[in-house]
Amino acid sequence: MRFFIILFFCIVSLYSKSVRDSIITDVLLSTDNKNYISIEKVEDFKEPVFTAKFILNTTILKDKNFYLKILAESEYIKSSSLSYILKNDLPVYKINKNTPSELIIAFDYKNNIPLLQIGIFTETEYTYIMSEEKLIFGITYGIIFCALLYNLAFYYFNRQKSFLYYSLMQFSTIILLLIIAMPIKLFYTIFQYINIFDISVDLIIIFSILFSMEFLNSKKHIPIIHKLWVCVLSISLIDLFIIPFHENTFVYEYIPTFIPIGIGVVAAVFVLIKGNKPALFYIIGWMIIFISVFIVDTEIFDINETYILHFAFPFEALVFSFAIGYKMKLIEAEKQKNEQLMIHQSRLASMGEMVANIAHQWRQPLTHLSYAHMNLKTAYDQEKLSSEYFNKKTEEVNDQIEFMSHTIDDFSNFFKSDKKSQGFGILNTIENTHRLLMASFKHSGITVDIQCKSEVFINSYENEFSQVLFNLLNNAKQELIEKKIESPKIIVEIIEQRKTILIKITDNAMGIDEKIIEKIFEPYFTTKDSGMGIGLYMSKVIIEEHMNGKLSVKNIPNGVTFEISVPKG
Repeated sequence: MRFFIILFFCIVSLYSKSVRDSIITDVLLSTDNKNYISIEKVEDFKEPVFTAKFILNTTILKDKNFYLKILAESEYIKSSSLSYILKNDLPVYKINKNTPSELIIAFDYKNNIPLLQIGIFTETEYTYIMSEEKLIFGITYGIIFCALLYNLAFYYFNRQKSFLYYSLMQFSTIILLLIIAMPIKLFYTIFQYINIFDISVDLIIIFSILFSMEFLNSKKHIPIIHKLWVCVLSISLIDLFIIPFHENTFVYEYIPTFIPIGIGVVAAVFVLIKGNKPALFYIIGWMIIFISVFIVDTEIFDINETYILHFAFPFEALVFSFAIGYKMKLIEAEKQKNEQLMIHQSRLASMGEMVANIAHQWRQPLTHLSYAHMNLKTAYDQEKLSSEYFNKKTEEVNDQIEFMSHTIDDFSNFFKSDKKSQGFGILNTIENTHRLLMASFKHSGITVDIQCKSEVFINSYENEFSQVLFNLLNNAKQELIEKKIESPKIIVEIIEQRKTILIKITDNAMGIDEKIIEKIFEPYFTTKDSGMGIGLYMSKVIIEEHMNGKLSVKNIPNGVTFEISVPKG
């Protein structure tokens, strides 16, 4: 209810008129220095101006001083009925109750036809801000441009549309601020053909809505407001196409531009209530813009719109930079959480294979233990159990139990998570991982050839690296079994290069279909009926994101090679 009361107050306030706007009661323009035409806005006049006559109502000023700035370089002014002061090469007229009621300025554009723009400033604005305009505007454009590049960089690396929309909104904002702040000849030329000011406003509204819809995920969290945004977006797009023909905005002549911004603030409040923390920054940033645009539209406060917008937009850009940084931090935390979850899922998916491999590893020792038990029992029953024979069999039993214990340790280590990186030998890790699968390789008749000239060391996460090796070796084993390859073989090569260690895992399982070889590292992509499709994806994440290496695959004659490249050290 409070929002609607404020909204009603805003709409009513649209028709209020500040002292600033009451100073100039009429503007008369002439193209021949004889006949004058009265216009509502200077921007509406499209012809070359030779003389401008400003009708001033100075009686309302009382003891106050105001300053009228003509946004046309002093070189264009041929004569003036009042003396002026140059500020940044622009003429500024001091106006008070003693100023004549008419200000007449004759122009000589020297074949150039820039638009005639004016600005009225208070004593405070003139004293403390106007002299520092170049610095203030430079900082403003610098901040906004940096925010534009900042978001473009995020879009390039993350491909999230919200960053692209925000960059485009900031670009449109820079254009708008340049138009209202300084007489740039390029804009003057464009203005003769199209109202670039109203187009810039429409573009800011369009891209701000698109950004808000993406940033707040409105379709999911606030579907009603999302539909409202779609309507406003459609209207703004229609208005954008009408401007070249109508010359001015059609929609925002009747609808205050702060309304779409107000909708964004309300939407962010609902999203924040639902637990979206970055929405708080959105609310802060857009409240700044909402209040600023509200003041400009309603003129409820006597503040120059140029300065309001030049202070508001860069401040909003800074707030959103913090918002985006905070959001990226949350995304990164969520990404790491998901990666850890997928690593856990990958390891769980490997548990079935692990159980099968433990069975293979233990089958022979259990058989040996059974034979040892039978031999001891037979010797005891036949009263032939000597101490030497008993010690021999006991030693054999201990050896088999120790082997089984080592097997349990090997498999237990596989499921431990590395808390921090540490130095380890590549060859030793490959041999330990191979030992986990050795029995199943032997059972399936698969030969594994590990080729390495000497041990090489790296500083990284050994258990995660072991998981990658396990996935690659196990996948090769499954392919060799499924395709019933004669003389199945896996070759593991360790090659020490100048800055990296290259590990090649090659099989002769007839390779991977070229149609899918580019997809095998995608999450949840699998060609197996019972597969989860996360083994190779997590292997690539571990190597490339956790170990700063590279994992790739390529077909070779009669097989495939997976290449792991990791930095030395």
